[in-house]
Amino acid sequence: MSKRFAIASLTAALLVTLAVAPAIAQQTGSVSGTVTSADGSPLPGVTVEASADVLPRARTTTTGQGGTYRLPLLPPGSYTLSFSLDGLATEQREVTVRLQEDRALNLTMSPEGVTETVQVIGEAPQIDLTSAELKAAVDFEVIDQLPVGQEYRDLVKLIPGVQYTEDNVRGPSAGGNGQDNVYLFDGVNVGLPLFGVLSAEPSSHDIAQISVVKGGAKAIDFNRSGGFTINSVSKSGTNRLRGEVSFQVQTEDMTGDRDTVSDAEFEQDRDWTVASIGGPIARDNLFFYLSYYRPTISRDNRSNLYGEVPNFDSERDELFGKLTFSPTESLLLNLSYRDSDRENTGSSVSGEASAGSTSTGSEATLGIATLEGTWVLGANGFASFKYTDFDNETSGRPDNLFNFPISIDGSTNLNVSNLAGQGRFFVPQPVAGEDDFNAFIAPLISQYGFIENGVATGGGIVGGGTSINDQDFFRESWEIGYDRILGSNVTHELHIGYQYSKDQEDLSRTSNGWGDISVVGGRDTASDGTPIFYRARFNQQSLLGDVPPINSSFETQSFEINDTIKANNWTFNVGFVASNDELFGQGLRENASNLSGFELDINSSYRMYELDFDDMIQPRLGAIWSPNGRDSVYANYALYLPAASSLPRAASWARNLRRTIDAFFDGQGNFIEATALRSSSGKFFQDDLDPRSIDEYLVGYSRQVTPRLTAKAHARYRYGANFWEDTNNNARLRFNPPPEIPQGLYIPELDSFRDEIGGSSYVIAELDGAFTKYYEANLEAEYRGRNAFARWSYVWSQYYGNFDQDNTTTTNDAAIFIGSSFLADGAGRQLWDNRYGNLRGDRRHQLKFYGYYNFDRFNGSAGVYAIYQSGQPWETWDVEVYRDLTGSTSDTSRFAEPAGSRTTDDHYQIDLNYTHNFRLQDRYVIQLRADLFNIFDNQTGYNIQNKANSAGFGTPRSFFDPRRLQLAVKFRF
Repeated sequence: MSKRFAIASLTAALLVTLAVAPAIAQQTGSVSGTVTSADGSPLPGVTVEASADVLPRARTTTTGQGGTYRLPLLPPGSYTLSFSLDGLATEQREVTVRLQEDRALNLTMSPEGVTETVQVIGEAPQIDLTSAELKAAVDFEVIDQLPVGQEYRDLVKLIPGVQYTEDNVRGPSAGGNGQDNVYLFDGVNVGLPLFGVLSAEPSSHDIAQISVVKGGAKAIDFNRSGGFTINSVSKSGTNRLRGEVSFQVQTEDMTGDRDTVSDAEFEQDRDWTVASIGGPIARDNLFFYLSYYRPTISRDNRSNLYGEVPNFDSERDELFGKLTFSPTESLLLNLSYRDSDRENTGSSVSGEASAGSTSTGSEATLGIATLEGTWVLGANGFASFKYTDFDNETSGRPDNLFNFPISIDGSTNLNVSNLAGQGRFFVPQPVAGEDDFNAFIAPLISQYGFIENGVATGGGIVGGGTSINDQDFFRESWEIGYDRILGSNVTHELHIGYQYSKDQEDLSRTSNGWGDISVVGGRDTASDGTPIFYRARFNQQSLLGDVPPINSSFETQSFEINDTIKANNWTFNVGFVASNDELFGQGLRENASNLSGFELDINSSYRMYELDFDDMIQPRLGAIWSPNGRDSVYANYALYLPAASSLPRAASWARNLRRTIDAFFDGQGNFIEATALRSSSGKFFQDDLDPRSIDEYLVGYSRQVTPRLTAKAHARYRYGANFWEDTNNNARLRFNPPPEIPQGLYIPELDSFRDEIGGSSYVIAELDGAFTKYYEANLEAEYRGRNAFARWSYVWSQYYGNFDQDNTTTTNDAAIFIGSSFLADGAGRQLWDNRYGNLRGDRRHQLKFYGYYNFDRFNGSAGVYAIYQSGQPWETWDVEVYRDLTGSTSDTSRFAEPAGSRTTDDHYQIDLNYTHNFRLQDRYVIQLRADLFNIFDNQTGYNIQNKANSAGFGTPRSFFDPRRLQLAVKFRF
């Protein structure tokens, strides 16, 4: 706390010194340029006024001695700029401000006798001549006319030069792994705390613009992303009342047949309802915007051996409200809140022989609150602030809940007359030669078995789903910042900022009733010799008051300084981000008298590891040369230290206390005894760990080919190192490492520590020699015409190394622990065991195109999205290769050949849409729309079953979605 207070105090002192108020990461853009006279000399004192429907009050500034001006902190939208000076004709220009971009607009003013002219620039693309960032922006007009989905994650496919993926949880690889990306929604980090994947809930219907930074980052906006950072800004009200209502549908008949490894058939219907309205509360001062979003999914599940299975239903209600307030010309405030509630029922029934009562469902709520403000402090000072609160509470639970407490003190027994009402009951099957057992289970099969050929048959599952998983995520963050422009011929655009954020997870896993119930049938005995007839296996947290929810948290703070230096045709960006990360687990408290420094306390939180500011300085250096206002050549170096880490839970001591318990009962269901099974254990950290790092080197060239056409090219290299992972403390001694790996224990004192407080024989270590490399050559072009838009990108890249966060388990499309996985777990899984090679996220070639054309004469528009990319690398897993090191029978994550030795088929896909507008009077529009995805029905397989000793080796487990049609009707006013 003292360190945080010291940094915050330092920041506050600097801000006060510069006479500013608090500020944050900006959800804005800017316009800047130079005003000259007809003879080319600079014009100081010109009044520049910016007005737009998204800005309650016009902004004004004046040009400096060099004729330069800057209008910062402008909400994204379409602006009219007015330039005026006594004796000269007033000029006007139109320009579109995009999120986190600076638009260059230079002007030559004529004498007053010359007729005033108005030049419409509109949507003409502009390259940023002062930045080496790899960035792109997409505004609502483009999004609205392209074939894209309804969720925020659907917009990721529009990022130029980034692979297309249909994974439901993980993001695409973009120079890092799929958990390295940062997702900002209205500036709020909506990545899942501790895991780095995109939260499931945010939708896209009220997004006004998105902005993406893939690399070349400045020390602005606290960018620590190891992949890309995507941000969005929501729609706002204006002085004019506007609104819309729409309904979109996709039925099973509008969806192609699925190529799938499962023969299960189902019908699925989807629909989306959207309504929004925005306008003035007080003209030129206070605007409002409200929206409602309701997607639903229904699926008719097929029957199984037990008969009818409950149908799947998913319903979600999402509300969003935003106020925009400008009490003065220089001050702008935004307050918004998003609330989403989703409920799924009948999500899954585990197998053909499971009764419909065992189906499971889920619930989720999402709340996002934001308060932000910007303050223009004269011509050269700018401040901003933001406070955000993210709350994502989720629950996975059986549809059939049993509402009774359990205990292991002998006061609670098993109701053997209603086993289907006690938990998930596994119906036994006869065993040859076990006459007493078979006689005992015969009435159970008769009561609970499924009917096959007219006979009750064992081997099924009845009762209810077994687990209740309450997993809640929270993030609270605030930021302040200040910018100031100094100088005239040589200018310095100084930026300082401070950010504090706390990520938190609360996890409670309990069992439904007695959990899993199986029949022992007297074939085993308790410790006192009593025959056991039933066993119930449940989570320890089901015992009320025994184990509290597991709380894990990650606190980070960052301080950034950046100076953008402009001199003639050169721009230099010089800065750094300094961060401090603290990881907190549960289950220990400090005790200086112990060798480990801790003692057990189930209710206490403890600091498990800290990375200091001096360990986490991230320099940002860039140089840009623009000789003529049309061409830009740039080079940049940046160091990123990604923030996401799952270790606050994965290494927490509370995992020692969240065990699985077996309770045993006699033939009448009377409790006999209980025993605890092995659980995951807390882990110690190796001393003096370096933070995981990504060094990035970048060179590039941009050209404004015509006023409407831009072209870009760049080459980039990224090197990842200092990867943390849990591994055997003696891995460097036991598993035949190569000579270059240091010999010895990661933590020599581990056995002494464990004697005091227990814990795992695994430790959190910086794996020796772990690395990734990413090479990229990228070409892009963009065209914006009056009726058309198009963007092309081609990327050649190679992503390889020996540490693959995207390939650590069988089901990789998940929120996988960062820092605790199968990688480096025991024999055959170490970095020297065939791990070097192409990584799962490698796509050697990728070609992407999207755009639209407006048919003004016919009141319609057509959009297209097309992608071609190389296949996904994979390799064979086979434990037999390591038989001399392990007696395990598991193939999982044991590479039998170099990583990425094989690849799946290349994938290509084209999506189309057409929109037709029927205009009623001047302000009413009825819109009909059709979106057709994957028109060639190319269901390329990926996620290969690569275990050599399992059925289906070499076959895909996942496929790209089939051809599907969505139809929509919308009313706008």
